[in-house]
Amino acid sequence: MIPKNRVLGTTFALFVATSCATAGATDDPSRTDGGSTQDGGSTQDGSSNPDASKCDGPCDQDGDGVADGIDKCPNTPPKTVVNKVGCSDAQLTPKLGPLFPPYGLTWTPTGNLGRAGGLTWTYTGIARADLFHIYWVICDDPGTPCGLSLDGPIDVPAENWTFSSTDSDLPNGKVVFTNTTNILLADLTKPQLTGRLTVTIVDESNVAIPFLDVATLGITTPRLGKYGADIKGTGYKVVALVEVEDSVTSTFKPFLDYYDAASTPDTGDAGGNVYSSFGGSFYDK
Repeated sequence: MIPKNRVLGTTFALFVATSCATAGATDDPSRTDGGSTQDGGSTQDGSSNPDASKCDGPCDQDGDGVADGIDKCPNTPPKTVVNKVGCSDAQLTPKLGPLFPPYGLTWTPTGNLGRAGGLTWTYTGIARADLFHIYWVICDDPGTPCGLSLDGPIDVPAENWTFSSTDSDLPNGKVVFTNTTNILLADLTKPQLTGRLTVTIVDESNVAIPFLDVATLGITTPRLGKYGADIKGTGYKVVALVEVEDSVTSTFKPFLDYYDAASTPDTGDAGGNVYSSFGGSFYDK
């Protein structure tokens, strides 16, 4: 889903892609992916337990409560919590989530990425089923640049967002990115500016959710994203604000406010030379 502001030329995108969903995302235990790792932990002939024929009745060789015939992760350690196809948290690898909106959630956008207060995305009603984890990963979609430009489309590497360790506070749910862009003025000059994207994330009780790098989250094959959050409950809220640094006052201002006040070819209407993009993907296991 990519809501677009036609006048502003600004893209506010929440990027997700088609992928095999985990078993927790469906109530159908016959799914072949089962939320498991790529090989599903099964034997080469497709059966999860080569000794199943030795049992009288339904077999459960590893004692996890899931019959061997549908157990995608045999030999689970004793007393380990498993999902409906017999896989534990430790036996799974996060996968890119299903098409948006996933998990039956409701997504409500309010505000504006380039105005005071920023853009707020509220997610409610997440149906977790038996998923162990749902991860939200920022700036992950390779199909759409994640950055800011005030002189036309985002088309050079410097305009893409770069993580700022100095400004970020990952344990308290704040991640900051910066970039370099130019603004096209009415006299056709293009002064250079520093852009900044600030994103915060909180749970349903407005308690900060920590951001972590994707390796720490266990996402071994992300697309482009480098940071994300482990969503624990059934809802959360993201606030994002994009600013540029005023070269005169050395203070950051919402980028559309700055553009409107500048002497540009389309002064006062935040015209088609303004492009901004930001989004997040879901991974789960």
